[in-house]
Amino acid sequence: MPEDIYEGNDNYRYAIGIKGKDPLIFIGINPSTGTPENYDQTMKRARYFALKFKFASWIMFNIYPKRITNPECLDQECKKKNHEKNMKTMENLIPRESIVVAAWGNINVRRENISIYLKDIVKILNNKDVKWKHISSLTVKGHPKQITCLSNDEKLFDFDINNYLKRFM
Repeated sequence: MPEDIYEGNDNYRYAIGIKGKDPLIFIGINPSTGTPENYDQTMKRARYFALKFKFASWIMFNIYPKRITNPECLDQECKKKNHEKNMKTMENLIPRESIVVAAWGNINVRRENISIYLKDIVKILNNKDVKWKHISSLTVKGHPKQITCLSNDEKLFDFDINNYLKRFM
């Protein structure tokens, strides 16, 4: 029987998914309401795409770990303690050479906290030799689409995270 992964509390979620060998990793912008007992739309889509792309397990992470339904309401400044916990959770749960799907949508990457957080995530994951991907085409603004906005027949594409950082940060 699959084992749930859940790292978080009522205010912050650091990871959610299904434990298994070689999970498909997703990175969104921030967690919403989903729990292992009650998947929200993002978790349902992560599970769908993991199975579609032949992964038996998946883990959802976020650039910003604050649980909130509207990303525009995220704090403007960095919350160092929560950011460090988010980074440590990723470091502990993301296996080397994983496939990581960028899925944060049209975020305001110029906001200080988002820019800092994403750069730190990339630094940790580059040390793990992950392969960055995105699903479907990029948004008109050039960001990787959120998985809740995708149709079922989408494909995986390579994502040049370092070029993305140069372009937007």
